[in-house]
Amino acid sequence: MLTRLIIRSFFRLTHRCYLSNLTNTEDVNDDSTRCVIDDSSKPLPLIIPTAGVPIHLYTRELESQALKQLTILAESGIVKGFVAAMADVHVGIGATIGTVFASITHVCPYAVGADIGCGMIAAPIDGLALNNLKERWKREIQQKIKTAIPTGFDARVKAHKKVDRIIRDLGKCTNYLKNEICDVTKKQLGTLGSGNHFLEILYDENEQVWIMLHSGSRRIGKETCDYYHSVAGRQMSKLRLPVVNELKYLDIDSIEGQDYLTDMRWCLNYAEQNRRIMLDELCSIVKSVTGYEADLKRMVNIHHNYCQQENISFNNSKEELVWITRKGATSARKGQLGIIPGSMGTGSFVVEGLGNPLSFYSCSHGAGRIMSRTMAVKNISQQSFEQAMEGIVSDTNAALRDEAPQAYKDLTTVMSNQETLVKIVHRLKPLINVKGISESKVRYSKKTRKKR
Repeated sequence: MLTRLIIRSFFRLTHRCYLSNLTNTEDVNDDSTRCVIDDSSKPLPLIIPTAGVPIHLYTRELESQALKQLTILAESGIVKGFVAAMADVHVGIGATIGTVFASITHVCPYAVGADIGCGMIAAPIDGLALNNLKERWKREIQQKIKTAIPTGFDARVKAHKKVDRIIRDLGKCTNYLKNEICDVTKKQLGTLGSGNHFLEILYDENEQVWIMLHSGSRRIGKETCDYYHSVAGRQMSKLRLPVVNELKYLDIDSIEGQDYLTDMRWCLNYAEQNRRIMLDELCSIVKSVTGYEADLKRMVNIHHNYCQQENISFNNSKEELVWITRKGATSARKGQLGIIPGSMGTGSFVVEGLGNPLSFYSCSHGAGRIMSRTMAVKNISQQSFEQAMEGIVSDTNAALRDEAPQAYKDLTTVMSNQETLVKIVHRLKPLINVKGISESKVRYSKKTRKKR
């Protein structure tokens, strides 16, 4: 016992010494300061020692609260090897968003995320170039998207015509989840949601037009996460395990752990189908307006909130099968295509993984927030929000100001910080943006956007 205490004290001292190289800057979250690492000569990832496993950090700036959350996870005893913090890492519930870790024994519902299976889907519009996309077409496409695809808390008035078959084909689930599947679950299939979810029309460096959207498993995913978070708390209480900062986890081999994995996979399938239904509707809308069709052979449809078994090599040893949890992180195995979106005004990247084991073959899932929603509304004026969106056919209602481009990290810096994880295939810039907000709750701005 004494030896263990000495070892933990040593690592905590080392950790404090490392943190002494950090400087605090302005408050950007409600209860957190940002830490900036002084020594920029060190290559990424920065290796941060803890009393548990080390943290591999792919950024030189993060919230102090995020660093605390990463340290709690690293010292929890459930992680094998290290904790990888992506370039967009920021504070989340239970665990930071932009986190990847391996475990042999445990799964953590909040480390997967409340929106199970949240992810991206995109495809190019075959033959449609930027100079062929007329201004009136842009406005018409945006209006048709808003009419056809419910956003925010809204669901479909009538469920998708194939909803029963789609739900049946999502795979097995537990009795708990069967009882949760209801009319709302069916009517939310093919709907966007709110927050940072979006539908966009973009163009790449060759002026090829693309369609893209960001969404997940809607209400059913969050309810599943919350339910198993409570189950994990009860399991830990029975085992007399301490809960630190809402980090509750399940023994994978327990009945409860296996039940969570079963229902999580069902939600992943739901999220994937949700995105595909909306993409098909986007394709139909674009074709009805322009006459051009999407090239679905080049479609990319990925999750960035999930847990799955993967073969991982630790310290160049023989690969072993472990459970990899990605919360706000994208798989980036060698040759694998992914999507890294920015804010609603900055566009996105289609990337190809480089297969870097130091990040568990992962990259960021986006730019990552630099302001909480509360701070964004407080610090970003309506005028500056509208100026940031000039040239993009979009809605700039005040209710969306917490999603303003200024609330997010600089995407160029985020991409630079992960140049050893992915290579850029396409840089996409937005032409049309539709955010997740309920038409029934707010009135959209009628101000017409002028082209830059």
